[in-house]
Amino acid sequence: MKTFKVFRHSVNGFEAVKVGFSWPALFLGVIWMIIKKLYGLAGLWFTIIVILALVDSAISDFVKNTTQRTLAILIVVVDRLLWLMIWLLPAFMGNKWREANLKKRGYEFVTTVSAETPEAAIASVSKIEQKEITNS
Repeated sequence: MKTFKVFRHSVNGFEAVKVGFSWPALFLGVIWMIIKKLYGLAGLWFTIIVILALVDSAISDFVKNTTQRTLAILIVVVDRLLWLMIWLLPAFMGNKWREANLKKRGYEFVTTVSAETPEAAIASVSKIEQKEITNS
């Protein structure tokens, strides 16, 4: 079982966000951000990726043409660490970013539930709310 935070919007209905690590964000990165409507973040991430790619090109030329091997190695290590951070950060922070984005878009936090899928989490919350409405 996974833990989900369920949010409700008066017009758009429910959204469930898994708590913790996001495998889709790890493998899909910017595409995942676009799918989850994190457009500003996707634009920022894309820009960072383009800049790092350009820096990689410059680093490659520098490493080939320099006699300062220690500096070259240090620059390459820092570059690789930045790539690793860009790759891993969405996986660790993506669901938190989604929660913040939903709140900004007018969704309200309803509750936290355990379920196998986001759809099951939403169904669980919907059932509870229907019972409360019926009992009122």
